[in-house]
Amino acid sequence: MILRAQSDAELWREACDICVDTGKSVLACVYVLDGMLVHRVASAGPASKLLENVPPTLDMNIPELRGSYTAQVLFDGVRLVSNDYVLDPRAGRWREEAVKQGVRAIAWIPLRRAGSVVAALMLCADQRDYFDAELLQSLDELGEDLSLALDSIERNRERLAAQVQVEAGLDRFRTLFNSAPVPMAILSIGERRLLEVNDALCSWYGMDRSDIIGSVPAAHAHGLVPEDREQFFRTLSTDGKVSNLLLRVRDAHGIEHQEIFNAKPIEYLGQACCLVTSVNMQWIDGRCGEGAQSNAPNLPGLS
Repeated sequence: MILRAQSDAELWREACDICVDTGKSVLACVYVLDGMLVHRVASAGPASKLLENVPPTLDMNIPELRGSYTAQVLFDGVRLVSNDYVLDPRAGRWREEAVKQGVRAIAWIPLRRAGSVVAALMLCADQRDYFDAELLQSLDELGEDLSLALDSIERNRERLAAQVQVEAGLDRFRTLFNSAPVPMAILSIGERRLLEVNDALCSWYGMDRSDIIGSVPAAHAHGLVPEDREQFFRTLSTDGKVSNLLLRVRDAHGIEHQEIFNAKPIEYLGQACCLVTSVNMQWIDGRCGEGAQSNAPNLPGLS
């Protein structure tokens, strides 16, 4: 159960059920600390009727409640036991109903998340002196196991939250990547394999994305001419990036022209990659002829 539980609520519910079904408790409850409020979030057992007149949320600012066993466990982090609840002077206002439902002994076990007490497991037995030293040792181990489960749930929650953020960022990146007006590609550095290309690159070469993704640039007749392709990879290996490198490219018709390449290192799908963009010099010359600035834009891409 500890390995399987994916939420606090599931952990509380199943812990109570197991303590009743296997541990023979007549009542099992979990109380969660929320500032000065304590919420009963799960319960199980044949003596649950005694909870009908107990509020699900208790205000620990009330002096009577602040001095209860439950409060002491939650605020001091100690395991407590009342092995004769019928005669216990610390028994609270609901003792009469508890005794009527067969409760004779109660144990409270602190539960922690990241070292801080966040909840208490209350177990009720129908026998006086039920919680002996051996059983209490087992309950301490149970508390440690449940605390480990809480830490595991929290780590999983943080992992899922981080994953959502990563996926949201990846979606935004893909939107910008695919809508860019210049050819762009994501290239695996180790394998020299194209992992992603944008619409502009596909349109420029008249190819479907499925024909490009997973291939290596050298497998295509178009793109960087072999000598300049090696220059690109030498520069990437030496400098860790490529900045405004003028290289020769063959288009889909076999016509050779020059393009300016840039490549920036990124991590993509767990691999060391580079984001490559390119811009055709003919486009730049045309823009300059229209009065645009003559400086080459910092744009790149792998043709």
